[in-house]
Amino acid sequence: MDVQWNWVFSVAAAIMLFLHGLAAFSDEVTRLGGERMRALLHRVTRSDWLGATMGALATTVVQSSSAVTSMAVGLADKHTLSPRGATAVMIGANVGTTLTAWLVAFKVVGLGPVCLTVGGLWSLIGPRPWRAWGKPLFYFGLIFLALDLISQALAPLAQHPQLPHWQANLAEPALALLFGALLTAVVQSSSVVSGLAVISVSQGVLPIEMALWMLVGSNVGTTSTALLASSALGSVARKLAWLNTAFKVLGVLLFATVLQPVISLIMASSLTAAHQVALVHTVFNVAAAVVALLIIPRAWPHLEGWLHSPAESQA
Repeated sequence: MDVQWNWVFSVAAAIMLFLHGLAAFSDEVTRLGGERMRALLHRVTRSDWLGATMGALATTVVQSSSAVTSMAVGLADKHTLSPRGATAVMIGANVGTTLTAWLVAFKVVGLGPVCLTVGGLWSLIGPRPWRAWGKPLFYFGLIFLALDLISQALAPLAQHPQLPHWQANLAEPALALLFGALLTAVVQSSSVVSGLAVISVSQGVLPIEMALWMLVGSNVGTTSTALLASSALGSVARKLAWLNTAFKVLGVLLFATVLQPVISLIMASSLTAAHQVALVHTVFNVAAAVVALLIIPRAWPHLEGWLHSPAESQA
């Protein structure tokens, strides 16, 4: 096989490992603690801020904002969660997903083989009542082993003669944002894009500005999961998914305007490029969540009327 094609399939295989590892990890954690998580979501979402905090924590555990957002929309459709509670959870989910960028920036990916080995052995020879908990650890290790493989595969790109040409194609912020959104919509995981962005910056494959706009785009692209999940549900669920998208767009506007001075300070700091990307990603998501939570109390009477509008209910 041609060397170039061998490289392409190596990168693709590593990304597939990451995607399947992430999906399996999310499934295992949800299976083991899903009912408790649903019950806890229902209890704490009486407060917008507590609901958002719970959404962030749930996403940190499950490592998938898409899964938590889809869960919130589904629970609202079944009237297990109030629409306002579901909105708060979705707002907080964005903050929880920033953990991946920090883990990659701090090179925690090196723990991948350890977690994979310990989790695999535990699921095979651990105490029988607790063996099920070995699988999430196994898949957690697989996620970071895959990221490590991606990092190794992307390293030669930094020396590729066509790299300046590729970078020029995404030099415009709007193009980088669109690329991040489309890539996230295709792979159905913003964690993939955030991990790739941090790795690419640390390897010198992408300039930091381009990586940041890709991350912003990934926040918009990840709404596709909730939109797809809600398409088979009731009108309230569909509208909640669109409301989630609107908050993501609000975040983009914040990033492009009032957050730019803060971002400039971070980029001028002595932090490594990977840590700068992770910090900007976190500041951006936290700021967007805070603004959205401040807006909710004033806007909710109007939003509630829209969510339960008679015309839509009859449709």
